[in-house]
Amino acid sequence: MNLTLRHLRGFVAVAQMGSFSAAAQRLHLTQSALSMLVRGLEADLGVQLFERTTRQVKLTDAGRDFLPQAEQLLVDLHHAVAQTRSRAARASGRLVIAVTPTFAVTRLPSILAAYQREHPQVQLVLRDDATPARIQRLVQDGEVDLGIGPVNRAQAELLVVEVLMHDGLVLACPVGHALARDAAVPWRALAGHPLIGFASDNALQQLVNGTADALGLALPVHCEVSSIATAVALVEGGMGVSVLPSYIRSVGGPQRLQLRPLVEPAVQRELCLLSLRDRAMPPAAQAFAQMLRRQVARQDGGVAQGP
Repeated sequence: MNLTLRHLRGFVAVAQMGSFSAAAQRLHLTQSALSMLVRGLEADLGVQLFERTTRQVKLTDAGRDFLPQAEQLLVDLHHAVAQTRSRAARASGRLVIAVTPTFAVTRLPSILAAYQREHPQVQLVLRDDATPARIQRLVQDGEVDLGIGPVNRAQAELLVVEVLMHDGLVLACPVGHALARDAAVPWRALAGHPLIGFASDNALQQLVNGTADALGLALPVHCEVSSIATAVALVEGGMGVSVLPSYIRSVGGPQRLQLRPLVEPAVQRELCLLSLRDRAMPPAAQAFAQMLRRQVARQDGGVAQGP
């Protein structure tokens, strides 16, 4: 059966108007096109729906039986569409984002400000204390609309992963530290310096440990912290040095630390936008994702940016 919405609308319009010409005008169709729709419907149903004469169009018994059902189908469809649009409108009023603390205090504020100027009606909810692993779980569980952070691709089969930028690693040193004398610091130069780092399951620390292992370098963590903000504060206080993402540069205000690119090798990590693969993105989230892409491209010139 090839019955379509156009068939139903055509039949109901003719039945209600009692005229093919009037129904065609109402539907913005030619009379011949409308006649073809009705004939196609009759062929699919295997019954004649109208008695056609040169003077009038009348419903047959089969047509009278079918009319209320066709009208109800159109009403039900209208309600379904209206409810779906209503849900979308309600969804557009709230946006929940999970993001790493560092990105939340560096790059995100200017992006959110631009977004709010264009979408002042949207309520923003930030989960801004999440680790990369927790961000993935929040997105996968449907607790947030979007996630922003590094990603473990081996555990991201349920996610759509879009790389926003490649972020180079830098060494954070207290002002005047010996390692800050050069424009860039080789990884091997870190040996013997107190390192402020993170737990072994932290994505950034795993990248540091993997680089050190590849170089045959021992870089034990002298002081373990759970947030980059704490690492920055301890470096500023002279407790040691720390390997951090390069976008820490955009933290505002005076700082008592110096940042130097780490080289030999230069190591980068991906910063990604995460969404749930089998879930339609709400309108507010779609608008934010577009804004995020534009702002990152404007600030960094696109993907693959390092220190």
